[in-house]
Amino acid sequence: MAWLLAWAADVVAGGSASEDDDGEDSVLAALTHEQQRHVEELDAKASSLSRSIKDLRLRIPPPDISLRLPDLHAHSLASNAALARQLTLPRRSRYGSVEGLIGGS
Repeated sequence: MAWLLAWAADVVAGGSASEDDDGEDSVLAALTHEQQRHVEELDAKASSLSRSIKDLRLRIPPPDISLRLPDLHAHSLASNAALARQLTLPRRSRYGSVEGLIGGS
């Protein structure tokens, strides 16, 4: 951001473009206190935005996850079916034994 301000000040002043670090300091000295504060706020926001982008990039799943999704889905369905069988098995056997007693009488 500071280099953009340095370039703009150089163009307005009609000076020669230099690659020194002194150009940034001279531009900041030419700005009013309010403008300097605004530049600092923008730099802080840019830094915060950069950190947010890095954090979001870390949350993106790896590219090969799409290759594993069908297997994960099939495994999930099989696990759910097995769990449902386990949960209903005692109920079936209990009802079956009661029906056997009632039917046998």
